Amino acid sequence: MKVDHQQPFVTYVALGDSLTVGVGASFLAPGFVGQYVRLLEKEQHVPVCTNIYAKSGIETDGVLNIIENQTVYNKIEHANIISISAGGNDLIQASKDFIESGEAAELAQSVKECHSNMVKIMTTIHRLKKECGVPYRIYLLNLYNPLPQIQLAEKWVKLFNQHLNSFHNGKTIFVADLYSVFKGKQEELLSRDRIHPNNLGYKKIAEQLIALGYPTF
Repeated sequence: MKVDHQQPFVTYVALGDSLTVGVGASFLAPGFVGQYVRLLEKEQHVPVCTNIYAKSGIETDGVLNIIENQTVYNKIEHANIISISAGGNDLIQASKDFIESGEAAELAQSVKECHSNMVKIMTTIHRLKKECGVPYRIYLLNLYNPLPQIQLAEKWVKLFNQHLNSFHNGKTIFVADLYSVFKGKQEELLSRDRIHPNNLGYKKIAEQLIALGYPTF
């Protein structure tokens, strides 16, 4: 959105994987980022300047690489709102590895590595926001399970989400509970690839973020 810098505006940085990109949404419909911005502007009556740093297919280590860019550093430091989607591709890869090897230990190791990457991501952001001087909130999107037919995938998702919940502080960091939104509704909310949300699925994600409230602008 074009912003008149003479008037107050909100800055939003969206970080992550294919969910942040909006894979699965139809050509004419935005993913959750676009839908969230529309809702935010409507409710707060303030323009939102959005910066998206995301790449389809990347895992948590890829998101970590994104935020280690100096340009992204500066955007994060001054952002009022930050959303992060990560971990879904780690789950898919871990599930593929499990199907091939049958080694459950690999799933546990994958969760451990994801948690380590998320700690590094949050540590970096915390350092940048420590003395930023602007009101802000960080929204972490937890994982839904697109692979309910794989029993250990459900275990993996729950473990990852349990780790993610440890970042929630109810002040500046909030976890958006996508797991509960999508559980048992995969047929309704997932696109044809059975992995990514469809238009309605992205709408539900945007509504979850709105329900978590906003920083005091």
